[in-house]
Amino acid sequence: MKNRTAMLVLAGAVVFASSIGAVAGCLSLNGDGELGGGGIGAGSTPSPSTGAGLGTPEATASPSPSATREAPTGTETTKTTTTTTTRPPQDSGPRIHWFRITQKPQCPQGTSEYPVEGVPVVLEWKVTGVEQVTISVDGPGVYGTYPAEGSETFTFSCGGAADGETVKHTYLLKTVGGEPVRSKQLTATATAHEITQV
Repeated sequence: MKNRTAMLVLAGAVVFASSIGAVAGCLSLNGDGELGGGGIGAGSTPSPSTGAGLGTPEATASPSPSATREAPTGTETTKTTTTTTTRPPQDSGPRIHWFRITQKPQCPQGTSEYPVEGVPVVLEWKVTGVEQVTISVDGPGVYGTYPAEGSETFTFSCGGAADGETVKHTYLLKTVGGEPVRSKQLTATATAHEITQV
């Protein structure tokens, strides 16, 4: 009886040891000392990078928005137009720089006993491109010929004008020689005064 019991215990120990060995054979340690996944009933865990595993379909990469964008069919071109303005050559002919009144005229005034003389008009001018100019007074007739730059005093006549009347005289300057002929006109004015007789 004791021998039979001992044999049963021994047989159970052998079975137990066999089971332990089978389990140990199924489990294995990886390089970090952790239990590996090899063995009966152990499935492969798919790698996140590959997305493949037992019973798992492969993942299909979706095209990025930039990959699906169509290339432009044409390129816009901006045209720049440059306009060049050609100025005519500077006129090398006669040129009147100025023709002006430097002293305003005045008509005579006062009384016959204490008269006040009138003031003449003084003109000056500057012209280049010629050597001479002419000046006409109150008309086309030439009063005199003068150098291209200078001044002249002209008597301002107020005879025959009524008291308070505005007297006017015109002066026309024209270039002599050279083309084209240049001209400029001035008008000088003064107020007439009645001379009282005493």
